[in-house]
Amino acid sequence: MAWSTREMAELAGTSLRAVRHYHDIGLLEEPGRRSNGYKQYGVSHLVRLLRIKRLTALGFSLSQIADMRDGPDSDPDPRDLRALDDELAATIERLQHVRSDVGALMRRTAASELPQARSGRRTGRPPTAMVEEAFAAVPPTLDLAIDAN
Repeated sequence: MAWSTREMAELAGTSLRAVRHYHDIGLLEEPGRRSNGYKQYGVSHLVRLLRIKRLTALGFSLSQIADMRDGPDSDPDPRDLRALDDELAATIERLQHVRSDVGALMRRTAASELPQARSGRRTGRPPTAMVEEAFAAVPPTLDLAIDAN
């Protein structure tokens, strides 16, 4: 089976620009060309492209992917996975703190900390009233299901 660059991008659910970028940085091997000069991708190219897409979706950088061994059964190094998991855990913790702060604002516990100012130029209402109205439109709870394991 052989595909064009456009067909490869469509099959992998990515863009032509991404495929070309992966060629430019050496992540995806350049395929052979047909007699008309068009690239001719095979199954191995599609598998590699899908692997790149999967690893980037997990949070690996393109330079990290370039450093990984490549093969049909090769998975990322467990140390890389642990490092990524630690980074994701730190991000989740930071977002939980931010979410807690937003929740406090939504409950108006922090509304008194907002500075009093002149009325808004366009509405004639004080900026604090506009902020309170904006937070009032947000649902009172935002559920986050996070597995602690």
